Formats: sequence, C-alpha cells, structure tokens
Amino acid sequence: MDIPKRTRMLRARCGLVATALLLATQVALAQVVELRIGGTGNALGAMRLLGDAFTRSQTRYRVAVQASIGSSGAIRAVPKGAIHIGLTSRPLTEAEAASGLNAHEYARTPTVFAVQAANPTRSVTLREVAEIYAGRMTRWPDGSPIRPVMRQPGDDNTQQIARLSTEIEKALAVAEQRTGLSFASNDQETADKLESVPGGFGVTTLGLIHGEKRAIRALALDGVEATAGNARSGRYPLVKRLFMILPREAAPATREFIAFVGSPAGRKILEDSGHFLP
Repeated sequence: MDIPKRTRMLRARCGLVATALLLATQVALAQVVELRIGGTGNALGAMRLLGDAFTRSQTRYRVAVQASIGSSGAIRAVPKGAIHIGLTSRPLTEAEAASGLNAHEYARTPTVFAVQAANPTRSVTLREVAEIYAGRMTRWPDGSPIRPVMRQPGDDNTQQIARLSTEIEKALAVAEQRTGLSFASNDQETADKLESVPGGFGVTTLGLIHGEKRAIRALALDGVEATAGNARSGRYPLVKRLFMILPREAAPATREFIAFVGSPAGRKILEDSGHFLP
C-alpha cells in the first residue's frame, strides 16, 4: 500500500532535522579546542581534577592530562607543541629559560615518607629513615618487615630527602647497592607499590596521595604531621614546588586555564588535594 503523501513529507522533514542536528553537533565538537597537559607524576592527580572542573565550566576547551613524562620530559615537550602546558617539580634552568620558556609556580605540597594505608605506623624520625635505607632497621614496631620502594638516584624526591641529613644521604647510597629492594620508575608506580606491597616504605607527595585518592598514609616526620599547613609555616621541612611550563606566547586556552587555576574554584581544588599556594 502506498505511503500517504503527508507521511512521506513528515519523514523527509524528520530526516532533514536529524541531519541538521548531526552536522551541528559535529561542528560544535570540531570547535572544542583540546588543551594537552603533562609532566611530573607528582602533579597529575590534582591537575586532572582542575582540568575536569575547567572543562565543565565552559564549552570552548577540553583539558586532556597525559600520563607521566617527568619534569625534563615536559620541558622538552612544550617547545615541540606535543603539550601546551608542562608540569615540573623544579624551576627552569637559565638555559631552559633562555630558550623561550616561562615557568609559573602554581602550588606547593609536602614531600612525604609514606606507607600502605593498612600499616599501623603513624610516624618516623630522621634517624629511623637512615636506618631503614641502610638496612639496619628491617621491621616495623608491629614486627612486620619493612620493604623500601626505591627510585633512581637522580629522581627529585630522592635528591630532596638526601638533603635532609648526611646520614640519610649515605644510607641512600647503601640502599642503591642492596639486593632485593623494590624499584619504581615513576611517581605513579611508586604509589602503586606503596599501596600494594605490605610493609612498603617510600617517598611521594601529599598532593599525589590526595589528588589520586591513594590508599597511602603520609607519616609524621620527627613528630611533625605532614600537612599543607605545617609545610606552609615551615614546621614540616619537605616541600615540593610545582610549576606550569609555558611557551613565550601562550594560547588563549592556556591563559584561560591558568586564570581558572588561580581562581577561588581552582584554589579550593588545590587546597582540598593537599596543596598550598605560593
């Protein structure tokens, strides 16, 4: 039976409307600019929270936070256009700054000695840290074995704790020669091992723990809790500075995102994830 003319016309109109909506959606998607961000693993968790909030706050830009490439990787990637914003845990060297890059310090967070959340240990002393890495202290107070999670000697966290005391610096050199210790290649792998290895002991940041919602406990150091407030006041001695690395001429998306990070909404996200503002 023939389809009535009115029905054919209605179907044709519906088809045109659907096509128009599809084209409009495709155009809208094509107009959304992707803002690529990457760098040190210490910054990625909170940066994803910031990126998601910024993406929800407007319709022109979408933030994509890449997997960890480290501070040096970020500094190399920005001039090549591989990422728009690099994240580092150190300022630029004179040579890097002379190449046309700019560094914007956006947050600080405590660097912490940490254990699995199930570990009942709550604190550690500088002397105990040296004893653990040197292999002279091998068990926690409850009798369970201590399993240090190591990073490479040039890692920023490792260099930072080595500066705490000559004893720790020497103990780290001993630990690098010990057999059977667990090694991690980046900040996220360190956190994975601290979460999963019973008795694990290592170094991370409060910002990573809270930003990624990790099942890890930050230990008090010499009786001082590893909090953003104590780090800000100077009572807690280990502080990680976090920078955005930018090209000399930042794109509009980059400038708007940086403004969002410094806004009340962005500052709250940072503060809620274990950071304080410089």
